[in-house]
Amino acid sequence: MLKRPGRIDEVVDLKNGYVIPPFAEAHNHWLEPQRVDEYIQNYLRDGVFYVKDEGNLPYIVSQFRDKLDRPTSVDFITALLGFTGSGGHPLEIIRQFKTFGVLPKEWSEADFDGKAVMIVDDAKDIPSHWSLLLESKPDFVKVFLNYSEQFGMHKDDPKKTGLNPKLLPEIVRLAHAAGLYVSVHISTAADFHNALVAGADEIAHLPFIDFDKELGNEHFRISETDARLAARRGVRVITTLGWLKADLGDDPQRAAEARTQVVIPNLRLLKRFGVKILVGSDQFRQTSLPEILLISSLKVFTNLELLKMSCEVTPQAIFPKRKIGFLRGGYEASFLVLDGNPLTDFEQIKNIKLRFKQGYPLNSERFTREIQKYLSHGVKQWAVS
Repeated sequence: MLKRPGRIDEVVDLKNGYVIPPFAEAHNHWLEPQRVDEYIQNYLRDGVFYVKDEGNLPYIVSQFRDKLDRPTSVDFITALLGFTGSGGHPLEIIRQFKTFGVLPKEWSEADFDGKAVMIVDDAKDIPSHWSLLLESKPDFVKVFLNYSEQFGMHKDDPKKTGLNPKLLPEIVRLAHAAGLYVSVHISTAADFHNALVAGADEIAHLPFIDFDKELGNEHFRISETDARLAARRGVRVITTLGWLKADLGDDPQRAAEARTQVVIPNLRLLKRFGVKILVGSDQFRQTSLPEILLISSLKVFTNLELLKMSCEVTPQAIFPKRKIGFLRGGYEASFLVLDGNPLTDFEQIKNIKLRFKQGYPLNSERFTREIQKYLSHGVKQWAVS
């Protein structure tokens, strides 16, 4: 508030804490409905109030939708069914979740198309799939490109197979006509380029996912031309650097090479041209807080730059029509109180002592009682500090 209110109902002592807006998660997939209560617990604990799901199944999301978008939970958007090609990513993940028992037992491989993902190999297949997608009411559109410069060469490897890049412009056209933006999964710098020239609005990864040892580093380094084009068109890029540990954790030498020769140069290039960078982890069972700390460790951004990226830029990109991301009059009363100053010690973002969401204190006994209603899948304790 810029003006003193006419009546004060309660005064909260912040005890010399440091107040920042909440964090956001620009890339995850909530594919385990039986663990969503735990997800909510972990996100609120880490001060992450806003979540963007970059691809999911209506069957799964319908099981937890009513637990979201309230003061005592996280706010959530999802692309639902993404577009890929025959045999392409994320079919290998969908098969895993079928094995895990997350999907209906009666579903066969033939049921995946249209229920778990949109498989499109020809332009004539787009209209029917598009109509089906709109019926599910997605918040945005997801498309999978994988090694698109080698399209058709890796039909037995879903991690190197995705949508035919020639079909992407039509999907972008349909999405924009429907008032939806397009986020594109990529693996290589060529995918980054193909997404840009097709008119995509967002790049869902930095180019290094499934880092291929057989290809040289140049296949994963963004060109200055593409960085400049992304900046000029306002295209957003999501980090997902957690895959450095997930994919290369058992190969420290290769991980170090990926950081120094691909990831850091790409980030520096995007920063130099002013490309909007969003924080997203793409790690199922963790929040974006480890991702923020990993970005910090690369020393590409100042503490202030990274704080703004995490607390302002990313939340506003997820919910552009809402007044969030700033501590200003007229904005939602959502904020965190830290023990220490993150501008001088960035690790202080882990030390959250108070959380408020839309004016609701997430540290009170009332909140603890409310959240117990959701904990019905074996979560034994809700930790609130």
